[in-house]
Amino acid sequence: MGLAVRPRMLIKFLESHGFVFARSRGTSHHIYKKGGRTVSIPVHNRDLTVGILSSILLQADLDRKAFEKWLGR
Repeated sequence: MGLAVRPRMLIKFLESHGFVFARSRGTSHHIYKKGGRTVSIPVHNRDLTVGILSSILLQADLDRKAFEKWLGR
């Protein structure tokens, strides 16, 4: 069973962990963290797939359990 998450919610989670908005181009928002980590997030009007969510969290060096805890699930 997947975790239904809107891109905006994921962006808020990443910002709470020190990421900052860098730029947007088309439907992708790019956010970065000091130290060189940059993550691209597709911002569409639908939930992110499990694979995309996992990939973004991996790039951000964060785990899914921390995200679920932040969501309160």
